Amino acid sequence: MSDRSSVEQEYLESKLERALDDAWSKVNIALDETSKSSADLAMGIWFAAEALEYSSLLFNLTYGLEDVKPTIKPRKGEAALVLVKDSMELLKRAREGRKRSAADAYVNLRTAADFLKSAHLAQVRKSTKKRE
Repeated sequence: MSDRSSVEQEYLESKLERALDDAWSKVNIALDETSKSSADLAMGIWFAAEALEYSSLLFNLTYGLEDVKPTIKPRKGEAALVLVKDSMELLKRAREGRKRSAADAYVNLRTAADFLKSAHLAQVRKSTKKRE
């Protein structure tokens, strides 16, 4: 990170800010769809998970966190609504706390993305079983 110019750093931070805003929007949409049991639920969760993945990549690049490898406990069997709400809370903490501790915020982002991936897979399995 020290080899980076202030212009490059500002550029990355502005891209990260937009990515975090986009992720926030998509997680809100996924939460809304989860609350309504929408037919597009699995896709909405997938879009939110992808937005969080992209945000975490930019976060990693912006703050030079290549060595941070968060360990995330799998949360299989939990309701999609719980996982989406928890992801939203983690994203909120990451957005608010990134200036205090970039590493902690990054762990929150990675965890939120993982929770959404679990919720997405659970929804896909559930809809596949309904079709059989």
